[in-house]
Amino acid sequence: MSALEGLNVLDDAAGASLDRLIELATYALDAPVAFVSLVDADKQRLISRRGLDVTETTIHDSICSHTISQGRILVVSDLQQDERFAKNPLVDGAPYLRFYAGCPLIAQNGTPIGALCVMDKVARVFTTAETRQLETLARAAMNELELRVLSGRREPVSGLPNRHQFTIDYAGWSEREPNKALYAVLVDIFDLPRANEAGQVLGMGPLEALIKRAGVRFNVALEGLAVVYHVGVTRFAFLVDLPTAEDVERLVEELRSRMLRPLVAAAVPMSPLFHAGICAVTLGVDGADDVIRRMLIGLHASIADQVSFAWYSADRDDGLRRGYRLAADAQRGLKEDEFYLVYQPRFRSSDLQPVSAEVLIRWNHPRLGPVSPAEFIPVFERTALMEGVTEWVVDHALDQLAAWRRLGLTLGLSINLSAKDVARADAAERIIAKIKLKGLSCEDVEIEITEGEWLRADSLPGRQLKLMALAGIRLAVDDFGSGYSNFAYLTELPMDILKLDKSLIDNLATDERSLLKARAIIGLAHGLGYITVAEGAETKEQVSLLQSLGCDEIQGFALAKPMSATDLADKIVSGFGSS
Repeated sequence: MSALEGLNVLDDAAGASLDRLIELATYALDAPVAFVSLVDADKQRLISRRGLDVTETTIHDSICSHTISQGRILVVSDLQQDERFAKNPLVDGAPYLRFYAGCPLIAQNGTPIGALCVMDKVARVFTTAETRQLETLARAAMNELELRVLSGRREPVSGLPNRHQFTIDYAGWSEREPNKALYAVLVDIFDLPRANEAGQVLGMGPLEALIKRAGVRFNVALEGLAVVYHVGVTRFAFLVDLPTAEDVERLVEELRSRMLRPLVAAAVPMSPLFHAGICAVTLGVDGADDVIRRMLIGLHASIADQVSFAWYSADRDDGLRRGYRLAADAQRGLKEDEFYLVYQPRFRSSDLQPVSAEVLIRWNHPRLGPVSPAEFIPVFERTALMEGVTEWVVDHALDQLAAWRRLGLTLGLSINLSAKDVARADAAERIIAKIKLKGLSCEDVEIEITEGEWLRADSLPGRQLKLMALAGIRLAVDDFGSGYSNFAYLTELPMDILKLDKSLIDNLATDERSLLKARAIIGLAHGLGYITVAEGAETKEQVSLLQSLGCDEIQGFALAKPMSATDLADKIVSGFGSS
């Protein structure tokens, strides 16, 4: 490997990082031409330049090769009068340069790799002060090039430039070619759970060797086409200049075929994954951080959809931004009474009289308007907000239940809790204490939880649910029949109620299979001693069918929509059938 390859300076990114320094050289030394020249075995490359269109020359035509070979500043006051350079293409032809001053760029190991040079179209004398300035500028240029290999600018595992270097290089490209259109690609070769598992089994050494080999593959595959950056544990990014989006997609698919070949770690062949996010980029318009963010949006869409690549989506971006805005506004919303509760009654199937009500949270956002819980609850569950929101719901719902009791209403109350809510060592203790503090009985309250793999008798949530049941709280499984549905855990947990998912109810009147499935679940549930509740009944025909199937209770728009606590109390007093 040559000194230039070791420093990784033979790319446009390195040159772009020097552009401002070269501009400074033209002003400080009053020279119309300035450039950084890197000399390799057979050619000279001008990686950063001002006032000169030439990007590459042969060693034979390189004036800088003389600077490098002597290892000190070379000044030629009049190139036309020096037999070594009089016939040089830059002297003998356009742009007819006459003056040259160059200072070698010497790496820390003592190896000269190039020169910082200034030239003029007139012969001139270079002063001692100008010589010192040229030395200073050359030292700054060398420092910039060597910074690219320091740990702060390179990933130690792969040796590739890192995200910080990407940001610096991107700024340089943007200044060099503003408004140029490119494509940015971010690739993930392992998902984090698999990477963590590999680290636990094989140790970090083999895992890092695996990542390094992946980086080498990327470098080889994109050699001459793009600079590869190691921007995350298992993530690599690059910018590429290709004519069309279809060309980018073909390149990504070719990369995928290369990257999916097994990689060996600790004598174990590992199968990499491949997901990529792609976005269009306009230099000087899009910032580096925004480019990375948009690549991430595409990458996570690729992972979520289990496809090899996905393009950045503005709609997905807007949805994510809206979600985080909701998360940021939630605490204020709780304090300023933007949230409120509504109650949807449940009716006894035999006579369609209300026997209970499910409490539901709503949010009237001051700028976004009404926000559906189907939108904000998943956002809260992904953050630390859910606990505070649940506390607020439980406190306000129990206050309302106590108020109903004072009015003589015996309606039961059903409160939804998430897996996180019951996965606390004091979950049962806290809710039982709240019920008693309000002067209520535990038998007045029902807790709804959504089924899932977390719902096991030997888990922390399972133990908390048992404690709630022992205190007299009724337990309901919400959305039963929507997917995971498993009667096995029901025999291990003290559940009282199964709420049939709306997806079972929707097609009761039109699909024989749905009808058979609902009949089977209701029959088995009754055989095991559970009360069955159908939620989402929206037509009278569905209500009649559920009654005929023997479902114990029915909830849905066909009987009553969610309403305020006051409206519900009035309806109970006046009778639901009277209006």
